Formats: sequence, C-alpha cells, structure tokens
Amino acid sequence: MTSLGSVDSGGSLRVRMLLSATLVLAVFLGVIGLVLDNAYRQSAEQGVAERLQLHIYGLISVTQEDRSQDQVALFLPQELQEPHFNTLGTGLFGVLFDQSGSEVWRSVSAIDLLFSREEVAELVAAQEPGVMTFGQLNNVKYHGALFYTNYPVIWQSDLGESRFVYVVLQNIEPYRNEVARFRNSLWGWLIAGVVLLAGAQAAIMYWGLSPITGLEQDLKAIEEGKQAYLEGRYPSEISGVTRSLNLLLAAEREQRERYRTTLADLAHSLKTPLAILKAEAQKNSAQAAEIDEQVDRMNEIVSYQLERAVTRTSMLVKQSIPVAVVAEKLKTALQRVYVDKQVEITINAEAAEFSGDERDLMEMLGNLMDNACKYGKGRVCLTAIQSGDALEIMVEDNGPGIDAESRHRVLERGMRLDSREGGQGIGLAVVSEIVHRYGGDIGIDDSELGGARIRLLFA
Repeated sequence: MTSLGSVDSGGSLRVRMLLSATLVLAVFLGVIGLVLDNAYRQSAEQGVAERLQLHIYGLISVTQEDRSQDQVALFLPQELQEPHFNTLGTGLFGVLFDQSGSEVWRSVSAIDLLFSREEVAELVAAQEPGVMTFGQLNNVKYHGALFYTNYPVIWQSDLGESRFVYVVLQNIEPYRNEVARFRNSLWGWLIAGVVLLAGAQAAIMYWGLSPITGLEQDLKAIEEGKQAYLEGRYPSEISGVTRSLNLLLAAEREQRERYRTTLADLAHSLKTPLAILKAEAQKNSAQAAEIDEQVDRMNEIVSYQLERAVTRTSMLVKQSIPVAVVAEKLKTALQRVYVDKQVEITINAEAAEFSGDERDLMEMLGNLMDNACKYGKGRVCLTAIQSGDALEIMVEDNGPGIDAESRHRVLERGMRLDSREGGQGIGLAVVSEIVHRYGGDIGIDDSELGGARIRLLFA
C-alpha cells in the first residue's frame, strides 16, 4: 500500500501536455511537409514535361521535307534556335526516329548519346500519333537518368505518308537539385516551426497552469502552518475547488476543537469518580493497596486513551512550533516534580521548529524528558537540529541505558524494563505512535552521557 506521504505524482502535468502537443504538432507538420514535398515534386516534373513539350513543337516548326528522295524524308537544320541543342554537355538532347526505329536526325548536343535497343524501343513505342508521352530513362550510358518526351506524328506529302517520332531528352540532375533545395528549405522551416511553436506552447502552458502551482504552494503553506486558508485569487475553473477546500478546512478545525473540548470534558468528568474511589479505598485498609493500584491503572489507561485520541486528530492543519519554547515549559514542570533528584536539564534547540500540533510535541517531549528524569542519574540533555525541512530531536540521560536487545521492546505498549518505577510502560509507545503518524522515525542508541539516547527524526 502506498502511504500518503509517498504518493506517486505520475509525472508533471505540464510536461505531459507539452509532450502531447509537441507530438501532435510534429505529426501534423510532418504530414503537411510530405504533402508539400510530393506536390512540389509533381509540379517540378510537370514543369519539365511542359518545357520538353515546347521543345518538341520547336523542332516540328523547323522540320523540312527532303524532296531529293523518292520517299518521305525529313531533315532539320544543324543550328537550332534553342542554343542548348547546339552545344555538347548542356543536358538537352533532340532525336528524330522513323517508323522503323532508325535515327533520322539528332542535335549536336546528342552526338555522344548512346541508346540501347531497349531504350530505343521505349522511346519509339509511343501512343497513337498526336499524343505526347512523358517518361524517364534510368541509366543511359555516360549520361545516367534522363527525362524524355516523345511525340509520334504522321507526315503527309505528295510522296505519301510516313510515321516519325520526335524525342526530346533532358538530364534529370537539375530537377533533382531543384527538388533537393526545396526539400531542405521546407524541412528546415518546418523543424524551426516545430521548435518555435513548442516554445510558444510551453510559455502558454506555464502561464495557463501557473494558478495550479500557486494552489500547490498555498496548500503547502497550510500544511506547514504558515497560513490557515487558501487566500490566493484563482481562475473560475478551480475557484470552486478552492472554495470547497476552504470549507473543508473550516469544518476540520471546528471538528477538531469540538473533539478536544469533548475529550477535556471527559477527562474532567472521570477525575472526580476516580478520586472518590481512591478516597474510599483508604478507609478499607484490607483492600486499600489493591484498589489503589487499580485506580492508578485506570488513571493511566484513561490518560493513554485520551493521548491516543489526540494523536489521531487530523494531520491536515499544522503549525510551526518552536521546540525550545515547549521544552522550557516541560523543564520547569519536571524540575518541580523531581526536586528531590535535583535534575540538571540542558536544552539546545535554537531555531528548531516542529511542523504539527503543539499538543503532539508536548506529549512526545514530555514522555521522553520524564523518562530521562525518572531513570537517569540527574543529567538530561535535549537537542533539536533543524536542517531545511528535516528536524532531529534527541533526548539523552546519564542513567543505566537500554541494551541493544531490549530497544525494540521498550517501544511496545505496556513494556517496562525497570519494574521498580511507577507507570504502565505506555510512554514510549505513545511517542512512537505520534512519530509514525507524522511520517517520522524513532531510534534508540547510547548517549555520550552514559545512558540512553532517544532520536526522533521528521523529514
């Protein structure tokens, strides 16, 4: 079972929201990036196809018929209006095939262009005449991948008609470079956008969730006893929660005070009957000792149950109690009780504060200091050390001490190592119960004074 003091926070709500929003943003912008990248790539290919189509029309416009032949023959001038056809290494090529797949003409730029049979077959295997086809050759010798557009035509003349295929090819590298530049720019801006938007979301979430942080700080202040109620101004979404918490705090305080009043009335009501019983016991000497012992035992049982009830009061509301002030009050009272022993009590508790109920602190220190005076040999030392939120309280004496085998036993209810002293052995049990209700630890070891040292640690 998980204790209230160690409930798993499950991580930061702000971090969860920021990570979720950033993930959604990254996925959304990633999808947008893929769509834009694909759209640009298709647009760039369409642009290449349109340019090659214009070059096809340009070649057709300068094509002439060779009438020196006895069949339909075509020729194109060596110098074309498009300068890229007239120079090697420009990456733009023009080729004319006849219906048998033989070359009729090629541009100057295509002199070093070598096609395999499969590539020629793909270039001339076009659709019906008048339909342009855009495609790609993946591995042309010496040139790599090339885009191409072919356009089959039927040339008619008085010599008859014949089928020819105009082909214009372009190196694919300019297209790839263009797409790569766009892709780098696109994804660079999208990544920058994710970072900037995530930062903006973080700032918005910090501002939006700051009231919750304020609520947490106010609750911690109430727990530490620095304020009584939630006093901050909160947004309407959580104002109902804070109002309900304040009502709960007020009801808890009222119930605690009513409970304490009832306990005080009960204790006062029991005093008189017990006193009468003890007085009557003195009249009957035969049974006086036994009745007196039972009355004392009843007194201690009632005291223990009342103290135990006090420790069960709510731990929601705490106060910062100076340890030295409570210890000094107890020191004055105990020196009067043990005046015959002339007990020397030393207190070192400057700046140490207990976060909780003053009655609980009084009960713990009272039991420990009383035991130290009772079983010690005249010297008692109380030391309280504050380290941040941690508080360590040590009570030492110069008595016989407690051996290691018995240290866990003395914390059990009704266990006393020295039967010569009065009491029912419930003091250390009460202290142990209170300490554990505050989430602290209690330990017993040897004191430098020679006796026992009881340590209380509240973290």
